[in-house]
Amino acid sequence: MLLVVFLKKNRTINTTKKQSKPLYILYPKNRYMAKEASWGEPAEPPTYIRYKGIWDMQDLYEAIYDWFRSRKYKMHEKVYKHKHPSPFGVERQYVWDATRKENDFIQFNYNMYIHTYDAHDVEVVTPDGKKKTFTKGRIWIEIKSSLTTDWEGNWKDKSGFAKLKGFYNKYIIRRSITQGWNPKKRYEMYELQAMVKARLKMEADEYEHIHRGGVHRRF
Repeated sequence: MLLVVFLKKNRTINTTKKQSKPLYILYPKNRYMAKEASWGEPAEPPTYIRYKGIWDMQDLYEAIYDWFRSRKYKMHEKVYKHKHPSPFGVERQYVWDATRKENDFIQFNYNMYIHTYDAHDVEVVTPDGKKKTFTKGRIWIEIKSSLTTDWEGNWKDKSGFAKLKGFYNKYIIRRSITQGWNPKKRYEMYELQAMVKARLKMEADEYEHIHRGGVHRRF
C-alpha cells in the first residue's frame, strides 16, 4: 500500500506545451514611428543640414534674414553664444524664431538652430582678385516649422471653447489645413533648406518640389 502511494506521488505528467517563437516580433508603433500631430497645433518633422568645409558666414546670415523678410516674416534672434576658443577653433550657437500671420486664426512659426564647430577665419581670394574672410569648420543647422491656430487666444478662455476649437480644426477647416496651409508651410521649409544648401555650395542644393507651380497649391 505504501509502495502504491509512493508511485502515485512521484508520477507527474507534464501537460504544458512548449510555445514556439514567433517568426516576426511586433513592436509598438509609437516607439519607432512619428507621433500623429494633434489638430490643435499641427507640425512638420524638422529638416537638418550638416556641412564641413569653407563658407561665408556673413553671406549666410544675410541670406537667411532676407529670405524671411521677403516673405513677410517677423524674425527674432533669441540666442547668440560665442564660446571660448579651443585649440581646434571657435564654437558658436544661433537660435532664430520667425512668425507670420496668415489670417486672424492661422500663424506660421519657424525655429532655426545653427551650431558651428571648430570654426576659424580664413582669407580667400575671389576670381576678381579681392580678398574675403570666410569661415572654415563644421556647421549643423536644424529647421523646425509649425502652425499655430487661434494665435490671438480667443478660444482659450474656457474649456468649452477649447473643445469647440478642436472640433473646428478637425471638421470645419480640416481640408484647408491638410491641403492648404500644411503643404504651403512644408514647401517653404524645403525652399529655405535648399537656399541654405546653395549658399553653402553643397551638391544637393535642390528638392523634389522645387518646380511645383502655384496652381497646385490651395493657398
